[in-house]
Amino acid sequence: MLVHVLGPLRVTVDGEPVHLGGRRTKIVLAVLALEANWVVALDRLVDAVWGSTPPASARTQIRICVSSMRRAFAAAGAPELIETHPSGYRLRLAESDLDAAVFEARVGHARSLAGAGLAGEAVLELRRALSLWTGPALAGLSGPGVDAGARRLEEARLRAVEERVRLELDLGRHQDLIGEIMELAAAHPYREHLHAQLMLALYRSHRTAEALAVYRRIRSTLVEELGIEPGPELSDLEQGILLGMERVKLC
Repeated sequence: MLVHVLGPLRVTVDGEPVHLGGRRTKIVLAVLALEANWVVALDRLVDAVWGSTPPASARTQIRICVSSMRRAFAAAGAPELIETHPSGYRLRLAESDLDAAVFEARVGHARSLAGAGLAGEAVLELRRALSLWTGPALAGLSGPGVDAGARRLEEARLRAVEERVRLELDLGRHQDLIGEIMELAAAHPYREHLHAQLMLALYRSHRTAEALAVYRRIRSTLVEELGIEPGPELSDLEQGILLGMERVKLC
């Protein structure tokens, strides 16, 4: 069995999709999957589905959702995954049963490889981890019980991307990375580290004017929209480029 949360919510058993029912059931499953192997209180599931205005039958409807999932899992050959506890429910999953857990394990392995000086192997492992993503985390679902977990997963993805880019910059692949980092920086206009990586890739590709233009754009964005100056990573990088330092680095 594999529960997919790194993209639209899906469940497969031996590669075959499991029908999950409607939005309410999917939200309940998403919250249980985000807290896999931990007991999730029934009241928290109610909040995840209805927020501050649940119907009088909310707790009963959550129990119906759980029963529906149990039947679907059992029919697919994966019974007894959801445990009932006095305060709520627990979704029992092995690490290999949840794509987010597999992603985390691969990223951890990549970091170990990088720490051992095996940058090329670390890049390949990070690419394997990122290949698990099929879209925004839990795409198509929203609500207080889902949004925070989705943001946490998206942040983990971006950090993995930044780590891979850093390693590839260290390996001298700056020219090959410019287009990708441009797209990432445009999608995340306030993420200073991505803009610093873009500046560095451009500078090392002998595109100094473009590197400095990146700094001017993000500084303008930060000052005009947030009222703050760029942090030391960006400002130090700009100074290094202006001074023509041969080997500028990121923080």
